[in-house]
This record gives sequence, structure tokens and C-alpha cells, in this order.
Amino acid sequence: MFSRAKFYANLAVKSILQNRAQYRSLFAVCLFGVAIILASVLITDGMVHAVQQRAKLYYGGDLQFMGGSKDFDIHNPGEFLEKIRPHVANDVKFYKRFDYDAQNSAFYYEGQKIRQRVFKGVDFEDEKELFKSFTFVEGGAHVSPEHNTMIISEPIADRLGIHAGDMITLQLYTIGNYTNTMNLVVTGIFQDASLFGMYTSYIDIQSLRTATGYSENYTNRICLNYGERSPSAKEVLSLQSALEKEFNMFPLTDDKQAFYAVLFDDVTPKPIYALITLDANIKDLQMVIKALSFVTLLITVILVAIIAVGIGSTYRVIVMKRITEIGIYRAIGMKSSGVKKVFLFETFFLLLAGFICGVILALLISLGVSYINLSVIPAFDIFLTAGRLIPKIEPAKWLLLLGIIAVTTILSVLFTIRNVVHISPVNAFATTA
Repeated sequence: MFSRAKFYANLAVKSILQNRAQYRSLFAVCLFGVAIILASVLITDGMVHAVQQRAKLYYGGDLQFMGGSKDFDIHNPGEFLEKIRPHVANDVKFYKRFDYDAQNSAFYYEGQKIRQRVFKGVDFEDEKELFKSFTFVEGGAHVSPEHNTMIISEPIADRLGIHAGDMITLQLYTIGNYTNTMNLVVTGIFQDASLFGMYTSYIDIQSLRTATGYSENYTNRICLNYGERSPSAKEVLSLQSALEKEFNMFPLTDDKQAFYAVLFDDVTPKPIYALITLDANIKDLQMVIKALSFVTLLITVILVAIIAVGIGSTYRVIVMKRITEIGIYRAIGMKSSGVKKVFLFETFFLLLAGFICGVILALLISLGVSYINLSVIPAFDIFLTAGRLIPKIEPAKWLLLLGIIAVTTILSVLFTIRNVVHISPVNAFATTA
């Protein structure tokens, strides 16, 4: 069995080399088709990954535990952590955060005033692994004994003329609705002009609690960070089920606004909590992500069809030119199934060579695109990593694409040669006489 397959394979390789001029167009179709498909997949996956990573930094991880009352009060986070921790893997990190609505607050620096959208109270020491993922243009996320540090986005720093190490004044409102001010040291300026970063500032959580009048343990978000990996659907469902035995939990949802509606309308008499996934947090962006995926899928389907139909139809012409060769195969005793196997091996080797070269070309295209600074494009920064489109490499998708192209193309070739391989030697020689 193996020796026969080897014989047909060797015959196919010799045939390709002898008739290489006829196969150049087929090879080119496969090469450029695969290159365009993979380049679009690499770039699109990179864009989606960039969105997810920005969201992960903004929301403090992959999952958020929140709720209580409409004030999002988790005054004793340690007690909650004790009940949550046993139900997750040991590598999951917990971060206590204090998100503060900053729309009525402002920064002041040398006579200039600028507003922010949200202040995120964070423990820079606990979250140092997370902040390593930030792209800092100046300084970094540092901790001081006075706990009066903060980091801001590059666009805001440029507007104010601030540099790392400068002190800035923040005006905000306390829990009692009184005006308060505090001086903060800008230890870092990060590159992010997206909706996640531009109008968001990260402040030492102790300073933010003190300035707003909340208790020293106040938290309104407990974030669960799974590191490089993302929690599986099974893990999330298991955690939700476990938490329902500990707290009054809102059902797992892909729309956090549904939870907010229940929380803010006071429709439940006792505190209610929710486990919010990253997808639920970026629900509005899911449409954009789905649109990108759909466009990539459409490109893939069209090009796979072009490769399969193009090779199949071109093969018809090639086979007709090789009628004499087929007649010789049949004359020396090769069965029609053997002739068919020779052509199928030719097709597979042609596809494999075109695919490998297509992968190399796709990587070169993606690498070239990754060197282009696209941060100057308005509202595009959310898809970028450090201002560039960084491709995401997933070899499993390459193998899947190879399988799809191989199956569709081989079926197309089989349909094309189904009658020719049965020709008798006499008829084959008569056709070319």
C-alpha cells in the first residue's frame, strides 16, 4: 500500500517538474490566494486581540464581580475574596478597584483645565503585572509612600504640557457632594488614544478613597485576571454557579446594562451582585468585531472558491494536453484509478507548495504592515498595539485553511478528470493523431 502511494507520489513530482510551465498559473493562484486570506486573518485577529487586551487593562482582567446597591458598595472586599477565591484556579489574580465617574471633575495644571471620563482607583503594587502591558512613553506605574501617584494618557498629557514627575491638581466631588482638591504626581504617561484610554486616568486607590470620603477599604469592583489565558465558558459557568450559593447573584448575562437596570431601579429588596465577563463589558464593540470577522470570512470563502474553481477548470485544459501521457499510462497497465491518483498527488503537492509560499508571503505582508504607525488615524487606536497593527499568529487556523483548500480543490479536480482517466490507450492515441 505504502509502496504504491510512494510510486504515484514520485510519478506526480516528476510530472510537475517536466510540465512546470503549465503549472505556473495554478501555483500563482494558490500562492496569492492563500497569502491574501492569511494576511487578512493575521491582521484581523491582531485587531481583535488588541481590542480585547485594551479592554482587559481597562476592566482589570477577564471578569468583574460587582453590585451590592446602586452605589456599587463593597465595603469589606476581604470577606468577598474569601468566598470567591476557592472557586477559581490558583493562577487567577484578584484586584480591588474603585471606579469613579469623573465627568464633573477636572485636572488643573498651570492655568489649564481638562476633564476626564473616569478615574480608576487601583493598587499599583498589586496590579504591577497588568501595568507591564501598558505602553508608556514616559515613566511608568510607580508606587510612592505618600500614595499620591497617577498615570494619564499621552493625548491628555500633551494638551496640558505635562511630563512624568510633574504635579497636577485634581478637583472632584466627595460622597457628600462637597468639592475637594488633591495634588497628584504623574509618574507615567501611557500611549492610548482609544475610548478605553484617552479620557481615563489611573490613581492610587488610597488617595482616591481619601479624597472622595469613602472608607479605607471601599471597593466597587473585584477584578479577576486570568493572565495570558482567558477563562473558558465552562469555568465562567462553574464560578457563577458557585457564587449563586454564596450571594444573591444576577443571572450570567452578555449585557451588563440589564444588570444595571435591576440594580438602579431597586427592584430587589436585598443587595444583588453580578459576574460580568469581558464580552459583556465590551458588548457595544462586539458588533465591530463581528463585522471584521464577517469580512474576513467573506474574503476567505471567495478566494477559496477562486482557488478551487480556477485550479479545477485549468486542470481540464492541462489534462487534455496530456491525453497521450494518459494513454501511455493506460498502455503499460495502469488502471484508471492509478491515473487518477497521479493527478491527485500532483494537485496536493501543488497546493502544498503554493500554501507554504503563501504563508511566507502573508507573514511578510503582515510584518510590513506592523511597521506602519497608524496611531494618527482618528478612532483607530483601539485596534492598535503601541500604535501599530500587530498580527496574531495562530497556526491552527493555517492548518484548517490548508484542509479546506485541499478538500475543495481536490473535489474540483476529481470532477474535472472523472471521464478522461477512463480513456483507453487506443482512443488516447487516436485523439492526438
